[in-house]
Amino acid sequence: MSPIPAASESYHTQFAPFGAFASFTLGLVDSPGGFGPGLKGPAKQNLYIGYRGKGAKWKLLPYFTPPKNESVNFTGTAASDATSPFESLRPGDFERTLSWATGNWQADDGRFSFKLHAPFAQVKEASQLRGAAAREALLPAVLATVEFDNRKGKEPVELIFGVGEPEQPLRPLEDSSKGLVGFAGGRTWGFATLPGKLVTPRQGFDVFEPKYLDYRGLHVICSEVALVFKVPAGQRKSFPIALGFYQEGRITTGIEASFLYTRFFKDLEDVLSETLDSRARLVRTAAKRDRELERSSLTGDQKFLLAQATHSYYGSTELLWDGKRPVWAVNEGEYRMLNTFDLTVDHLFFELEWHPWAVRDALDLFASRYSYTDEIKVSGKRIRGGIAFTHDMGVMNHFTPKGRSSYEVDNIEGCFSHMTMEQLLNWVLTAATYAEKTGDLAWLRRHKATLKACAESIHRRDHPDESKRDGILKHDSARVGEHGAEITTYDSLDVSLGQARNNLYLSVKALGAWVLLERAFASLGDRSAEADARKAADRLAATLTTKFEPDTGFFPAVFEAGNQSRILPAVEGFVYPLFLGYSDVLKRDGRFGKLLDQLETHLRNALKPGVCIDPDSGGWKMSSTSKNTWISKIAIAQHVVRTLFPSALSEEAKAADVVHANWQKTPGCGAFALCDQIWSDTGVTCGSRYYPRGVTAILWKNEGRK
Repeated sequence: MSPIPAASESYHTQFAPFGAFASFTLGLVDSPGGFGPGLKGPAKQNLYIGYRGKGAKWKLLPYFTPPKNESVNFTGTAASDATSPFESLRPGDFERTLSWATGNWQADDGRFSFKLHAPFAQVKEASQLRGAAAREALLPAVLATVEFDNRKGKEPVELIFGVGEPEQPLRPLEDSSKGLVGFAGGRTWGFATLPGKLVTPRQGFDVFEPKYLDYRGLHVICSEVALVFKVPAGQRKSFPIALGFYQEGRITTGIEASFLYTRFFKDLEDVLSETLDSRARLVRTAAKRDRELERSSLTGDQKFLLAQATHSYYGSTELLWDGKRPVWAVNEGEYRMLNTFDLTVDHLFFELEWHPWAVRDALDLFASRYSYTDEIKVSGKRIRGGIAFTHDMGVMNHFTPKGRSSYEVDNIEGCFSHMTMEQLLNWVLTAATYAEKTGDLAWLRRHKATLKACAESIHRRDHPDESKRDGILKHDSARVGEHGAEITTYDSLDVSLGQARNNLYLSVKALGAWVLLERAFASLGDRSAEADARKAADRLAATLTTKFEPDTGFFPAVFEAGNQSRILPAVEGFVYPLFLGYSDVLKRDGRFGKLLDQLETHLRNALKPGVCIDPDSGGWKMSSTSKNTWISKIAIAQHVVRTLFPSALSEEAKAADVVHANWQKTPGCGAFALCDQIWSDTGVTCGSRYYPRGVTAILWKNEGRK
């Protein structure tokens, strides 16, 4: 199997288990990383991973800053400036590859190998997990293996895996479990291997040349720890290392819950032992995922983007237990907002493949706790609006009160205002897609009243008077206050994508929602509601065709004030019928044929340098008037364009994947694993770091399949 190529060796990757909101992060050259439970970015632990021959210096992967000998804090005497016992490998000294579930580092002509296995698989209904199946699905750990091929060697070789934790001394695990050799940071995280004559634990102020040793060769007051493995001459040896997490007790407020895995694992030692016992299965599952991606038709750059995104997605996942039922949450990367609906609707495509019940559970919680009935502003008056949904469910493990988010505030325009129409459409699109893709008609029936309320609410935000409707959002929720205005998910962009009213992106998204509502009501046997949705979709499509500018060959991004911005998310709303295979609504000679032809012309003109292709980098831009571009939304746009509008792709547009991949591989983005918001001219992140939403790239895997 040929691995995913990496042009640069300096980017962090999150290696993370399912549902534990924790990552073991490393990969940025000359930077620390390590164990990060619930962090907004990489941990700050020095990682000592490498090898040495007899009498030679340690050769270490470059994932640390110069270690400081803390003995001076006790003795008052600085350590001597002896010759360093190690050297840091440079990117040219080792090869790094990233696959869908595995990271691999090799040096010394392949004789040294370090691998991280973060396997993922389809997870059965969370509420039905029991016994061994639960322990397998919810294991809060990843597996490392360190190996050296010394079959041609004449002298023994030593391997090292160590951690320098700047904030706390680490405890030897042998004090609590005789079956483990390793160390832990309190009860929360740790690493361990199996006991044996070829492994030795180390702990000291200087883990390479420890000076102060107790009766067992350790110094428990110190925060530098390591496992040292011996590979005899003439042998090839591989050693497993479990990297585990455990956070016990209630960890959330608002909705009080604990991690679901704590129902099946008693402590950190239990997690580490299970990881080592399951090592063959973990390696096998990770290798299966790697093969699946490798055998896909994606390019090397596309494979890298999906792999990097998947690792960051799992690092943000959190599966809880509130005492009665599981509670699913995906944290919003560095922002750590819970179940941001803008992300839920985009994670949909990935989650339906691996754990579709998570989509359903999030929708249920939005409907039961994070929905509300609002008013809208019409001609200076407040009148009934309809059902709406919040932007998120809380932040940093605090679930906000019913009907309120952590993000949205009143009386502002732009970032942090309310996204009422956006989230209303998100519930419809997510719900209808879930029900159609899974065949869960029983769930759809239970939410029939919610769907009908959503349809009426969308109507009223166009206009409460049916005779004055054309399908375009014109009236803001009264929650924005007297001086505020609704925004879209593209909150940090300019008015081309930031403003909700009269917005092209949101209008096409509404069209997608009406198409899905039409099919959902047909499945429910509600002919009246089906006909209403069909009428609404046709009306909106007809309105949109009038907004096209034949003289410029574009749609304006906003249908007011002579707006001349050009946007790629003009086609985002079509991803849902495309994903569900609604080919009849995508036919050029069908009901939306004229609109589709106009969108193709729009895209052909937009996907050029200086418009929505950045002239400096060659990357895709969401808007012609903003350099802030989002990799997760690029992935959706690419999928729709490549599938529905391939003739619109310029040569520059086709070549952009290498640009997008390299954005993620350089320190400007790579310091924070997957970064979503990027300055298109420089490739430097401007927000949304350590971010899960890049898994929209899963859409690419099925392109070209019948």
